[in-house]
Parts: sequence; structure tokens; C-alpha cells
Amino acid sequence: MGNSDNLTEAEIRRAVREEMSRVGRSVLSTVFWTILAAFTVLVGLQAVQMGFYTTGLAAVVLIAVGILVTSASIYLLYMLHWV
Repeated sequence: MGNSDNLTEAEIRRAVREEMSRVGRSVLSTVFWTILAAFTVLVGLQAVQMGFYTTGLAAVVLIAVGILVTSASIYLLYMLHWV
């Protein structure tokens, strides 16, 4: 703790300024990824819905892709906000 006792006011201001910049970018990044993940949940659900209205292999593919996209988006939201 000896190093932190000898800091000047200018050094403290610089450190605070750098951290505020870093936190601002972090918040903007979290907001961006949250909006993107919420949107892709809707896209995945739409793909599942389209799969129920088609037939054959296309239905299976659309449902599988929709489940995969929805699952990945929910996992991203979980990682962003609860971990």
C-alpha cells in the first residue's frame, strides 16, 4: 500500500478519468449486446413459427435453426446479466 500513499492529485484524476472511460464503454457494449440478443430471440422464434407452417425437410431445418438461435441468444442474455 506504500505506492498508493504517494500519488499526486493529478495521478488520481488521470486514473479516475481512465476508469470512467472504460466503464462507459462497458455499459454501451452491454446495452448493444442486450438489444442484439433480444432481437435475435425474436428472429429465432419467428424461424420456429415458420417451420410449423412448412412441410418436409425445410420444416425440420427451420425449427432446428430457430431453436439454436433462440437458445444461443438466451444464453448470451444470461451471460450478460446474471454471471
